[in-house]
Formats: sequence, structure tokens, C-alpha cells
Amino acid sequence: MAEGTAVKSAQRTIEALEFFAETHRPAGVAEMARHLGAPLSSTSVLLAGLARLGYLEQDTIDRRYRPTLRVMLLGGWLQDQLLGESSLLRLMNDLRARTGMTVLIGLQRQAAVQYILTLRGPAVVEQEKMRAGMMRPITRAAVGKALLMLKPLEEVERLLRRANAEEPDPARRVVPAAFLADQRTSRARGWTESGGTMVTGQSVLAMPLPPLPGQPPLAIGLGTTCEAVAARREELVARLREVCGLLQVAKSDDPT
Repeated sequence: MAEGTAVKSAQRTIEALEFFAETHRPAGVAEMARHLGAPLSSTSVLLAGLARLGYLEQDTIDRRYRPTLRVMLLGGWLQDQLLGESSLLRLMNDLRARTGMTVLIGLQRQAAVQYILTLRGPAVVEQEKMRAGMMRPITRAAVGKALLMLKPLEEVERLLRRANAEEPDPARRVVPAAFLADQRTSRARGWTESGGTMVTGQSVLAMPLPPLPGQPPLAIGLGTTCEAVAARREELVARLREVCGLLQVAKSDDPT
């Protein structure tokens, strides 16, 4: 890519994100193209690329885009300095410091879950397997299963069928009856766990986050070895519930 083209692409990316900051609302490809003074085709590629990276979310009905939490987290360290204890990134960092585990936040991408934030813990051996932007099957990753806890079981069954259809390895497809039974158990207790089904020897314990203004449903997880999760399960559940409670309080205190 020529230097001038690269600079123009970077400029359009920043201008697109600034558009959302100025308007506080979603935008479609045509509106964004007019704002950027760019062709529809290149604007469509730009927005779709930002969505694949987890910075934008596209509405499945009206096809408009809106920023995700990952955009805010780019400047999370500044938010920490300005807002202190109430910032989301501060809560995530505290969670990692207290547990020594990787902290994950993810959102749904059709029959997959995408990690939009990963704070890597030193105790995790396979850290590269849980990086921001990574996609995992929604029925096998704990953060994905936590997101499914928010949906009607009929929709869960539909996504389960799709996830199985997209899985090329028959041995890695989930059994519908067992999965739905696990979902019912998870909903009753408020959390779920992967237990090595996604990455051998690694486990993530996850639960849905409370609704955050302007964001799609999100879930949070703590990842490390299966043995460590099993030994500290009660503590990890309590830590995650504490974070969810603090976010719920912060949301209630927000005058907007």
C-alpha cells in the first residue's frame, strides 16, 4: 500500500470513529460515505473491517453500525485517570490483579463470540489463544455460553444448529440435549464454564454483564488452567458478581 493511500485510510478510520463521538447515534454506509466524502464501496469495506475487529457492531435489521465497548477501551487508561474507581477498565484490571487470571469480555457475532477485550493474566500458559478480536464458537466458549444465557431457549437451539453446521470436525460439535441441560443449569446459578472444551487444559468461568448503555449484550470471563478454576470456583464467581454489581450501581448513578 502506498504511503498516501495508507494515510488516507487511517484518516478515514479516525474520522468515522469521530463521527460516532459527535452524533451519538448509529450510521449506515451511505451516511458515513457522505460524511467521509468517500465511495460507497470503500466505506462499506472500512466499516465491515472495523466490525470484524470488534470496534463496530452492525444491527442485523437496519444494517447500521455503532461503536462497541472496545472503542472506549482504547483510551481506558485516560478514563482511569479522570474517573478513577468507576471506570470499566479499572474494574477489569483490578479483577486481573486479584485473581492472576486472564479477563475476557466478548459479544455475539452470529454463531460465534468475539473477544473485544482481553487482559492477559500471567498464570495462563496459552495466552495467545485468548486475544482481543479472536472469534470462538458461541456454543463452546464460556463467554459465548454466557451470552446465550440471555436468550430464549428457542433461539439458543437455532444458534446451536448453526454452530454445529459450521464446525468441520464432528468430534467438536455439541450434543443438543446435553447443551440445553447445561444452559438451564447455568441460568439457575448465574454462570457457566468451558472446562477444557475449547482449549485442552484451559478453562474460562463466565457470566453475562449487566446491560450497558448503547452496547450489545456482553459477557465477562476469567481464564486459566482447569485445575486453578476448579480449585477457586467459588471465589471466581464471587469476584465476577462483584464486578457486575459495581457496573449495575454505576449505571444506576448515571444521570443519562
